[in-house]
Amino acid sequence: MGPSQAAGPSQNSGICSTLRGVATDRVRTRSRERLERLAASHVSGEELQREVVRELSRVVGFDRWCWPSADPVSLLPGPGLAEHNYGPHLPRALEQEYSGADVATKEQAARGSSPAICLSGESGGDLARSPRWDETLSTAGIGDVAVLACRDQFGCWAWLEMYRDHADRPFSGLDLQLLAHLAPVLGGALRHRVTAGPVDLAGAPEVSGVLLMDDQLAPLAETPATAAWFALLPAAAMFASWGILPPGVYAAATRVRSGRGPAARLMGRSAAGGWVQIEAARFGPTEPADTAGMGEGIAVTVRAATPREVFDLAARAHGLTARERQVVARLVRGEDTDDIARALVISPWTVQDHLKSVFDKVGVHRRGEVRARFGGSASDADT
Repeated sequence: MGPSQAAGPSQNSGICSTLRGVATDRVRTRSRERLERLAASHVSGEELQREVVRELSRVVGFDRWCWPSADPVSLLPGPGLAEHNYGPHLPRALEQEYSGADVATKEQAARGSSPAICLSGESGGDLARSPRWDETLSTAGIGDVAVLACRDQFGCWAWLEMYRDHADRPFSGLDLQLLAHLAPVLGGALRHRVTAGPVDLAGAPEVSGVLLMDDQLAPLAETPATAAWFALLPAAAMFASWGILPPGVYAAATRVRSGRGPAARLMGRSAAGGWVQIEAARFGPTEPADTAGMGEGIAVTVRAATPREVFDLAARAHGLTARERQVVARLVRGEDTDDIARALVISPWTVQDHLKSVFDKVGVHRRGEVRARFGGSASDADT
């Protein structure tokens, strides 16, 4: 879906350049401790991200950055924050990255042995081995790129991409070591900030939007509701001013076009906090001999996420077991301990034990707080 803010290089670029690669072990240790305390605090997700960027840009050193959220199931990029200068070229960069032929990608950091990688390391020092760098990033003056997957045992929840300038030295092993240490710290912090939130989206169309794209990812046609759905997404006005679709559309469509599965799905927040699902799949003639239509391409559907989809994401984010999911789903629907026990054929004491475990995982102390965290999303969940 894309960043909620984009800008040019940071005003601190001169300071960052003097510090790149020269931070002492003591400086790095203190920075890591500060970031661990920040991750354990109760600041909002955006405040956490901006404070992390400020700290890492000082210690690791970079001028431009992008921090999209991740769908932990599909590993496609969702809404996020950014400060860089290649925004209008995001479609091409994402098309190249998600084609399956690029190096040092977000997906590689999410799935690989190390959550922190850099383009210089993965390309053997030949940055031009990356199509997105050769065609897009380099023209914006970007040199090396470091990618940190904010991941823990429950999945990948976001990526922090850090860009150095052409004239700067590459990211070092010590830089990546610090970033890798922070991966589960930041992944856990962002995961804990995932809440079910509202399912009903204020102002959303009553029907799904459908966009048809050709194999070059150029729009062919769309239903009337499509533009209204895209307008609900973060940074919609900025993307419209650049003449591009929400960036997640390009990532999902590219994955389908490259044959990496029959469909690609991405769920992310709307600008108002509701949950939106974007799905891409191939379309073609209804009959093999039918050549009178549009031919083949990619169909993108955008709609409100279902209660089941939202509940599944929140349950995954908090590491709930299958039984805990059943207990929470019934609790949110208003059932008391005895009701839940009868429905699940367990004792009231077992229900209480499950709820205590849920309290610990979610970080709350009362049932009302669990309802607030999962409320409005459990009505269709499995019971």
